[in-house]
Amino acid sequence: VISSIHHGISVWDLENNALKYQWSQQQNSSDNLVLAIKISDNNSHSLTASRENFALWNMKTGKSEGYWKVRESTIRDVAISNNGDYLLIGKSNGTAVHVAVDTGRRLEFLGHKEKINSVDMMPNGRVAISGGNDFIAYVWDTVSGQVIYQFNHPSRVSKVALDPKGRFAFSADSMKTAHIWDLKTGKLITTLKGTKRHEVFSSAIFSADGKTLVTGAASSKVSIWDITSGKRSASWHVT
Repeated sequence: VISSIHHGISVWDLENNALKYQWSQQQNSSDNLVLAIKISDNNSHSLTASRENFALWNMKTGKSEGYWKVRESTIRDVAISNNGDYLLIGKSNGTAVHVAVDTGRRLEFLGHKEKINSVDMMPNGRVAISGGNDFIAYVWDTVSGQVIYQFNHPSRVSKVALDPKGRFAFSADSMKTAHIWDLKTGKLITTLKGTKRHEVFSSAIFSADGKTLVTGAASSKVSIWDITSGKRSASWHVT
């Protein structure tokens, strides 16, 4: 799923290299301002968000299953569970909102003292991670709102990610510190080696076999990292 200024939201079938759907999030405007997109781990649903609103889409039918506007503050990042059952919204006022779509239950996580930059969630929607300008990444329970782990950084946390199989967490800051954590114990597994000061990660995903982490950086650099050693095994620049 790709958001662009000129073409709105496009959904592509990668096996057939074909355009599947074109979506429009704006209710009364042709302008496309979608800044965050996540596809659920089982590919059933997608969540798209602009600064002020977010929409849930069914990937099989291409139809919208919900549209919401945030009351105060603006959206910084989003995450979605399998089957679109739960949505996670990270906001600039420091709150992360966990939404149960069927019941409408909303839980606000208030652990952060400053703007949230990145969020992620387990496929079952039960555990979330959020990182913000307060130099902290929190792993927390989405039912109770209780903190499970607190990961401290020397500068603002710019990217967080969870391994869908529940093995690892990733947190990186805006200086050059990036950590991989054991999600079962909260202990540090490794720190990525050889990261540069300007290497601010904009995306991160764990491989299914649990051996590698793939990152994208604002400098157009894509890297593959070994989870055990923290060493960069390959990298290339996107043109």
